[in-house]
Amino acid sequence: MFVRGAVARAALRTGLAVAFPVLLGWLAFTMPLDWWVELPRWSRALCMVFGVGSAGLVGWRFGVRDWVHRPADEAVALCIERALPEFRGRFIASVQLSREDDGALVHALVDETASMAGNARLANVVDRTRLRFWLKVGAALLLTGAAGWWAAGSASWALFQRALLFEVAVPRRTQILAFTGNRTVALGDDVRIEAKAGGVIPAAGMLRLKSAAGKRQEFSLDATPGGFSRTLQSVQESFDYVIELGDSRSATARVKVRPRPSITRVAATQIWPAYIALPLRPRPMSDLKLLAGSKLVLGLKASSSLRSATLRFLSADQKSLIRETSLKPVAGAALTEWEVTADVPTKDAAGMAFHLVDEEGVESKATTIYRLEVVPDKAPEVRVLWPVRREELVTRGATLLVSFEAKDDYGVAKVRLHYGLNWKADGPHKTVDLDLGGAVSTNVTRRFDWHLDRIGAAEGDVIDYWLEAVDGNTATGPGVGVLAEHYQARVVSEADKRADLAARLDDTLRGLNDVKEGQEELSKRLGEMIQVKGL
Repeated sequence: MFVRGAVARAALRTGLAVAFPVLLGWLAFTMPLDWWVELPRWSRALCMVFGVGSAGLVGWRFGVRDWVHRPADEAVALCIERALPEFRGRFIASVQLSREDDGALVHALVDETASMAGNARLANVVDRTRLRFWLKVGAALLLTGAAGWWAAGSASWALFQRALLFEVAVPRRTQILAFTGNRTVALGDDVRIEAKAGGVIPAAGMLRLKSAAGKRQEFSLDATPGGFSRTLQSVQESFDYVIELGDSRSATARVKVRPRPSITRVAATQIWPAYIALPLRPRPMSDLKLLAGSKLVLGLKASSSLRSATLRFLSADQKSLIRETSLKPVAGAALTEWEVTADVPTKDAAGMAFHLVDEEGVESKATTIYRLEVVPDKAPEVRVLWPVRREELVTRGATLLVSFEAKDDYGVAKVRLHYGLNWKADGPHKTVDLDLGGAVSTNVTRRFDWHLDRIGAAEGDVIDYWLEAVDGNTATGPGVGVLAEHYQARVVSEADKRADLAARLDDTLRGLNDVKEGQEELSKRLGEMIQVKGL
């Protein structure tokens, strides 16, 4: 057991001693190369897999395998026989015979062998020549590596961390702390490449470009208060670039150039306000004259797939934003088709435009502005057909006939009679809703028998009254049209009323007499004209 354990331990140590120089070789190769070309993480990972894998394979092949798979009794016995010839085959014979025979001779042989083994130098049985050789090799490489580590100074620890795949910066005298990186821009836009440096700051830097077609270009990076920058004007194609500042070099980044998204097709449909029973109306984008309170159903198709699309309502100067609404992709369609149902602003909006952003973040620019005219719903008009005179004389128990006409573009919903007894401006008054028969019409003509005995007026009182028409506008209204002039009913006695009627009758008769005399005079002149022509 002692010899078997010693052999196994020696094998393990030999395997580790052989693997150690391989690990040092991996670090000695990866760290300087990383400092020189700044390996990306995947390259360092590949080197790590190769280095650690090789070390493990060599260690397994030259020692660890023998440590895992311990030698059998016969192998240990042969090892002892080779190292200690004085046993003269007794050890191997004792091992083999003790398995096959249990006789007295075998017991005697085993006892004799055990007695000799107790006095033998079994520690010398294990061959440690290979172990000592690789320990010397490892020590020499370790000293060499320590010298290199010391020579590299503070850079060594950072390079060692990078070899172990930690994301730390390559130690340089000049460090690129930040730079523009990957970008996506619109075709024809200017691109500003910037970098910020630390450590030893150089006077200028270098920007190296490579286009998709393989064309290479170089530009100087000018020092600015915030670092280094260069503006590339009117970029027409995508390119990769690298920034060099002093002894530092950035990772390769890419500027992707894409055409701006645009609208290839747009359609609009007007939804009338809810109080107007009219069907949907398709509208050309050149004729967006809409009733206030309407909605627009808009659908567009873009030249490329979009990340977002926004509808913007603009002021008359086309600069101030009134409101914006996001569009949604059309269900089941490609991301080039978007739609929205938008409430049209009731005031201030005079234009409409779309703002598009494609999947790469490139925005539309200088899009078409569609002229928008929001027409308010006019208030209804109302006029009194009867009485003709603005002032009527009435008795306390009279019934006053009030006939009226009300008009509205989209329908009159209500007509109200307002009245006040001995009313003064802004004074209290009462209201009566007049019966319109339950229908909403654009032109309403009705009559109302007003029983004045219900008001409680006395002789000498004056009743002011006026009419008010209300439309059905539930979106921006309701619109209210009020009779401009007030009418009056003066309460008088029955005698005064009869006198008024007599006077009015007399005026009527005089009017008829004047008409008769006028007709007679006209007939006379006509006869004279006929006679003159007959001569």
